Parts: sequence; structure tokens; C-alpha cells
Amino acid sequence: MTTEQTEKHQNKGLKYILVIEGIFSIMWVTYLVMFYSFYKKAYFYVDKRLSLFYQLLLIVNDNGLESIVYFALSALLMTMTFVFMYFLFLTNKRRPYPKAMLVGFIGLNLLCFLLLFINVYGVAFFIIAALSGSIVYALAMIGKKEDFEEELEYEEGDVIETKGPFETKASAHQAAQLFLETWQEKETVILEEDLYQEEDNHYYVDIYVEAIKK
Repeated sequence: MTTEQTEKHQNKGLKYILVIEGIFSIMWVTYLVMFYSFYKKAYFYVDKRLSLFYQLLLIVNDNGLESIVYFALSALLMTMTFVFMYFLFLTNKRRPYPKAMLVGFIGLNLLCFLLLFINVYGVAFFIIAALSGSIVYALAMIGKKEDFEEELEYEEGDVIETKGPFETKASAHQAAQLFLETWQEKETVILEEDLYQEEDNHYYVDIYVEAIKK
């Protein structure tokens, strides 16, 4: 793949990331505005002399349904945000993004989380955030374990993917390079390409295991 094609592919990925982050930002702002509008009214009737724990119990008791709805929505938003950040981490390993963009995304998401912690509901929101993060982390570890077990099944010389037919040798090579880029997470299995032309005058490319790191 040429440098120009690589940059074009990377810019396309950046656009998708920016669109997703934009959608998340709109969702978070909408949620926070609605939540604090509700919270301001609900907290007005709470006895401020009570401890934070008793204030939380009182506000939840008086606004049970609303509290459950906001807890559920926060859990959904937090989980989606953790998944997005994990996806960003994985894609950044393969194709590094600008540091300023990554810092901006992380800072923006942290700010959204922190805004949920600075109120009477803060402890409950912190627990929800911890549970959401733990679930995403556990799923990520399960996925890594499955990838590792899959890698153990390969042997040197195994053809794991065949691409084609292609009209030109360049397009076949480009398809192989795209596949190899997505394989970079699996560092123990080294892949190589074997490009050839069949009797139909079309090009094909085999992706095979060149070496396995022990």
C-alpha cells in the first residue's frame, strides 16, 4: 500500500472516530442537562444537615422511579463510553492517532464522568462506573483469551485466508496489506502473503503463517 493510500485510509478512520465521539458528546450533554434539571428540584427538599448517605437515601426514596431511570441511562452511557475508549485503544495500536486528539477524547469523557460524581448521587454513580468498567474489562480479557487460543491452533505454513479474484496485482497486494494491518494485535503469529495468477487471468493472494513466536 502506498503512503498516499495509507494516509487516506487513516483519515477515513479519523472521521469515523470524530463522528462517534461527537454523537457521544451530544448524548452526554443531553443526559447531564436532564439529570441536573431533575436533581436541582429533587435536592431542594432534602435536609442539608443530614449526612450524604442519608441525603442519598432520602432523595432516592422520594424519587424512586426517576432515580432508577437515571441510574440505568448512566450505566448504558458509561458502558458504551468504556467500549468506545477500548476500541480507540486497539485501533491506536495499529494506526496511531494524533496525541492531541486522544488527550482531548480522554479528557472530555473523564469530565462527563466527574460531573456525575459531584452530587449526592455521586457514590451510586461511582459504583455504576466501576461495574461498567469491570464488565468491559472482563469481556476484553475473554476476547484476548479466545484470540490466544486461536493462535495456538496455527502451524507454520498454514494458509489462513485467501483473497481474490482481483483484476490487477496491485489491488491484490493492497487487500493483503489491509488484512495484515488488522492482524497486528496477534504478535505471536507472523503472517506473509503469496500473490499468484490463476488460469482465469485473475490475481489471488494467500495469507499464510510464516513463523510463530514461542
